[in-house]
Amino acid sequence: MPTITIREESATEGGFNATLSFDGRGEYLVKITDPFTSKVEKQLEWYFEDWLIFPLLDTVKAEAAATSIKTYGEELFKQVFRVDFNAYGEYQRLRGNLSQLQIEIVGKTPEFQALHWEALRDPDLPYPLAVNCVMVRKSNKPAPIYADVQTSPTINLLVVVARPDEELDVGYRTISRPLLELIENSHLRVNVELLRPGTYQALSQHLEAKGAGYYHVIHLDCHGALMTYEQIQQPSKPGRYLYQGRYGRSDWQKFDGVRAFLAFEGETQGKVDLVEAQELADLLTGKGIPVCILNACQSGKQVKNPTPDEDIHIRETSLGSRLMTAGMQMVVAMGYSVTVSAAKLMMEQLYRHLFNNQPITEAIRLSRRELFNNKSRKAYIKSIDLEDWLLPVVYCNQTVNFNLRQFTPEEEEKYWETFGSQYRFPLPEYGFVGRDLEILKIEKAVLRQNILLLQGMGGTGKTTLLNYLREWWQRTNFVKNVFYFGYDEKAWTLTQILFEIGKQVYGKFEPAQFQAMNQAAQVQKLVAKLRAESYALILDNLESVTGQQLAIQNTLPETEREQIRDFLWRLQGGNTKVILGSRSREEWLQATTFKHNIYELRGLDKEARTELAEKILERNVPRNKIADIRQDGDFQKLMNLLAGYPLAMQVVLANLRKQSPQEILQGLQAGVKGIDLENGDRTKSILQCVEYSHRNLSPEAQKLLLCLAQFSKFIFTPAIPDYIEQLQKFEPLKDYPFDKFTDAIQEAINWGLLSPMYEDSRLLTIQPVFPYFLKTKLETLDEATRTALREGFKNHYQGLAGYYEKWMDSKDAQERQWAIFFCRLEYENIYNALQICLEKQESISIYFCLYKYFELISDNQSNLTLAETVCQRLENYPSAFIKGEFGYQIALAIFRLGNCQLQAQQYQQARKSYEKTLEIYDALESEEERQKQLWQATSYHNLGIVAQEWREFEEARRNYQLALDIFIEYDDRYECAKTYHQLGRVARNLREFKEGRRNYQLALDIFIEYGDRHSCASTYHELGMVALELREFAEARRNYQLALDIKIEYGDRYGCASTYNQLGSVALELREFAEARRNYQLALDIKIEYSDRHSCASTYHELGIVAQELREFEQARRNYQQALDIKIEYGDRYSCASTHHQLGIVAQELREFEQARRNYQQALDIKIEYGDRYECAGTYFFLGTLAEELGELESAKAYYLQALQIFVEFNDEHGLGISLRNLARFYQVTQDESLLAAVSEILGMSVEELRQLFDEILNS
Repeated sequence: MPTITIREESATEGGFNATLSFDGRGEYLVKITDPFTSKVEKQLEWYFEDWLIFPLLDTVKAEAAATSIKTYGEELFKQVFRVDFNAYGEYQRLRGNLSQLQIEIVGKTPEFQALHWEALRDPDLPYPLAVNCVMVRKSNKPAPIYADVQTSPTINLLVVVARPDEELDVGYRTISRPLLELIENSHLRVNVELLRPGTYQALSQHLEAKGAGYYHVIHLDCHGALMTYEQIQQPSKPGRYLYQGRYGRSDWQKFDGVRAFLAFEGETQGKVDLVEAQELADLLTGKGIPVCILNACQSGKQVKNPTPDEDIHIRETSLGSRLMTAGMQMVVAMGYSVTVSAAKLMMEQLYRHLFNNQPITEAIRLSRRELFNNKSRKAYIKSIDLEDWLLPVVYCNQTVNFNLRQFTPEEEEKYWETFGSQYRFPLPEYGFVGRDLEILKIEKAVLRQNILLLQGMGGTGKTTLLNYLREWWQRTNFVKNVFYFGYDEKAWTLTQILFEIGKQVYGKFEPAQFQAMNQAAQVQKLVAKLRAESYALILDNLESVTGQQLAIQNTLPETEREQIRDFLWRLQGGNTKVILGSRSREEWLQATTFKHNIYELRGLDKEARTELAEKILERNVPRNKIADIRQDGDFQKLMNLLAGYPLAMQVVLANLRKQSPQEILQGLQAGVKGIDLENGDRTKSILQCVEYSHRNLSPEAQKLLLCLAQFSKFIFTPAIPDYIEQLQKFEPLKDYPFDKFTDAIQEAINWGLLSPMYEDSRLLTIQPVFPYFLKTKLETLDEATRTALREGFKNHYQGLAGYYEKWMDSKDAQERQWAIFFCRLEYENIYNALQICLEKQESISIYFCLYKYFELISDNQSNLTLAETVCQRLENYPSAFIKGEFGYQIALAIFRLGNCQLQAQQYQQARKSYEKTLEIYDALESEEERQKQLWQATSYHNLGIVAQEWREFEEARRNYQLALDIFIEYDDRYECAKTYHQLGRVARNLREFKEGRRNYQLALDIFIEYGDRHSCASTYHELGMVALELREFAEARRNYQLALDIKIEYGDRYGCASTYNQLGSVALELREFAEARRNYQLALDIKIEYSDRHSCASTYHELGIVAQELREFEQARRNYQQALDIKIEYGDRYSCASTHHQLGIVAQELREFEQARRNYQQALDIKIEYGDRYECAGTYFFLGTLAEELGELESAKAYYLQALQIFVEFNDEHGLGISLRNLARFYQVTQDESLLAAVSEILGMSVEELRQLFDEILNS
């Protein structure tokens, strides 16, 4: 790049001697004098520093100052280039390609650098030279050390934002937010870290922790100023500046003249820690940072010698120049105070071009050009044009080298994997607006005390803000990861919270180890990690936990709340930030967690609420009306009334499409008196905003929308005609104009009370407080009308629930998924209708829809709670009901309660429920005998399942046979399939594999015949179990895969868990340990997701076997112990046997022989207790190996013989083969002839035949 150098040589009485050279050749002597008098210089300073405060005054003076910049530049150009004809000729030769030209100003003294070189202007050209070519300043003083950044595949950028005055300060994220959005939108390889807090101490400690050469750029987004010692001692507010105890620096000492300072944050709001230029240079020396960018005011300003007679030792006041002594390759600073809008514009352009692979000098030139082309700036009370393109000052002593390199394949994979795993904030309808102050306050609050309650009423935007923070904090490296749990989605338990966090904080194999621990150990381990490292944990919508008014009712029992409270208490004082979002004060948590650290979220600030209003107007109001609305005084009053609350603004301002601001304002103020969103009862005030929109509807719409008072959250508009049909049956509603219902709904959409879920969608969501508002309106109606509306709503949902239940029973996967989708949206509506039925002691057909929904989404806990509630209410029904038309529903409800109890392993209660249904079926008078018999058959069927779970196999078989006989008698072939399936399970449990396979095949054939593909999955799964027992691994895997494919097709995620588990077992048998572990982990993840803690035990057990096979004995022991703890917790004594057995093997491998014996004996005792003779064989065998290892050969022989006897009894060829090989080896060691006699007797062969068999085994 061609270079023009203007170099200071010496001072003269009126200016400087300098040389002008072109690419280092042909030096020309030039004389430089300041083009400005001191008076004009002061006028320019006033223009940039003071005029912004009162831009309506002295406009003529301001225009003169702006014009003087051009005059100054042209005079300076004349002095440099026009004195020598040859020099001008050299310049003209280069002028044709200015964008490729660099001008360097090399100075010795601060006075020379104090000249406005960036104003340099060729009179023949339309722009200053600094706009068209690169202009940098240099010093001929060498730095003691130069920045040497490490090689890196990414640009590492540290942004330091200091806002000591918080709400009285510049917006916290004025620079950083656009920067992050630029990087995000361009997918740039830039790693941004935003320092928190913005203190000198935090910066010092952070740079020390990162080490030299890590950052490529440090951006100081702070206030700057030139100050005297007297100004520091006499601040505008007492106690504003920190004088003593300045971290890493000595106390202030008196100094002469002025010095350059940056304002860092103090400990409290309004407190400023002034950092002098040399102090900052000292801090950055040796840190290896090539580039420093300062958008601080006056950071590049050099004060001139105030008197011509003063000593030549003039202090360097330019902060930018001073930082060059820290060895930086480039510093970008500001010559005077810079407006917020200019700083934002320049930094956006600078980073855009820098990240677009432009050299940083060119990026700065282009950003200066943008300032020149776009001069409109926001002053304090209006927009003005400002010539602030002059302000950026660039110091550069060497070519900037970021030392970037390409990713290695591993680095690139990790980079994009990390980037892709970070949360992405979904923008709300009008985007994310404002909240800079709130983010600053929240960050400062959690740095002081790490647990914070973010409280605000509904409609303030708490959840939106918290979700935004998830992305912001990750992208700016405030925390390593954010864990979010919203109680509006589900009632998160501590177990689920630990599982979700554990998955994310631990490495590839650590989650399995973590999950193998019991809950107390998990809490301790996770708490230690979270306290030591910087994460964020967000628990949102906590009002749902305790069931507050207007909250979504995802309540937690007291024991669960205590567990969460204890977990949060343990995090107190650690590095992880905990944010609790709620409408209420959450007193149950306050004393032990957040205490008084509460941030009350209110409306948007004035700038943000203006931005949101603009977006709402653009969406809802014709463009030609927006300007008039902005200027309307009543619009400003309306804005003040709404106080920046997003929900209120969205509801009310949308009305401007049809009404004037005055009409809306009058309407709001004419409503319920006392609306005050800022200071009053804000929930009440929000309701008044809804009241206003409602009152502006047509009278017909107001009347019709009362018909929606029973609805919650969701309305399915295609079903509205059916709803109308139900309402029209009631006399009090005869005069309702139902033919205008569609118009009424559209009006409600237009006024922001309802909104489509998707564009052009027929699925509507209801503004959160609108149903509550409508219910208050219902109270003004007469009792007959209220009753009719409730009755019509109930009848409508009786019909709709029937449709949903039918779809959920469909054999078509897509229909099932649609039914689940609608039931999820409609849950509150269906539940509300059910409550009306129970209050009136009427048909509960609606209940069966909700039962089926919970069954399909595998939420047994909610299903059990609902079933218990319904059955308790049914106990109060009159005895006449059971003899009437719907009496059978009582039995069916109790039957479903039994199903839920069965799923919850409440076997005794389930048995009682099923037996109770048998009694009720007999008492039914209005049902045909055939139907009563078939219902009884299903109860026998399920009594068989209970007996089977208790390992009462003969009792189970007897019940299944009773059920099957009835199904066959009444020709219910489809129901036969389910019972054949269960008979197959009994046979498999009894190791009657041929019989089991026969029954499964009968079931499968019927399911296929009836097109019940989903039920086929469970039978394929069971056929896989039989094949696995028979060691037909390929067949087992084939059947499991068939089962898995169907479950995935039907969205049966919970059902997939058991099949993944069994695929893991196949892989384990084939010694494919990585595949086994992968499948077991998939199974475990799903079981924990669905809170199926009991079922987790079997998977922990299997993971223990994998670890054991890999000789990871401590990991195996942890997994087994976790499995055992859960089994004991659930009273599953029988299953404990297999885990005790495996713990025995681990202890034996570790030569802990007494521990091994104790576990084997416990396993054996349980197996004998439950009559499981076959399983005893394996334990006898291992007791034999233990006894042999201890030299107890007689005991070993006895155990080996007992194992052999059982394998023979059960015709287990695989076990028999293992046993015989072991006995042949044992005989070879002991030469015990009595062993031969005992074995030959068991096998039914002669001793000689056995001896020959042993020889063959040993020689094979």
